[in-house]
Amino acid sequence: MMSRLTIICLALGGLLSCATPDPNAPRKEVQSTWPNGDHRVVLAFRGDTVHERLEYHETGQLLSRGPLLKGERHGVWNSYYENGMPWSQVNYDRGEEHGSYRTYHDNGEPAIEGIFDEGTRIGTWSFYGEDGNMIKRETR
Repeated sequence: MMSRLTIICLALGGLLSCATPDPNAPRKEVQSTWPNGDHRVVLAFRGDTVHERLEYHETGQLLSRGPLLKGERHGVWNSYYENGMPWSQVNYDRGEEHGSYRTYHDNGEPAIEGIFDEGTRIGTWSFYGEDGNMIKRETR
């Protein structure tokens, strides 16, 4: 039969192992807040590496969200109006706009659509009114 000391040691060991956080577990850290105390900028980490940035309107509604690579925008970034409707969807490659680019009016209708290549506008860009009708088209 196990001694009381052995049982106590096993129990304490089990508790301590549960209390030790996984250093690679995802976590979020608030970087700044609005005067009312709500989150303004939040960074999401994997281990010691920041992998996502989230920004919020003062109302608490999500303003923008996107992945980071070595501190730079990388991948698809989405931004939103205070009413929650999409404002923009922009692709980045190591901090530069690269790939599809879309912005929207606050009613959800498209505003601008185009493509970037390493930070330079290329191809055909389309511009729309708030009613969704095309206003003009430009080719670069």
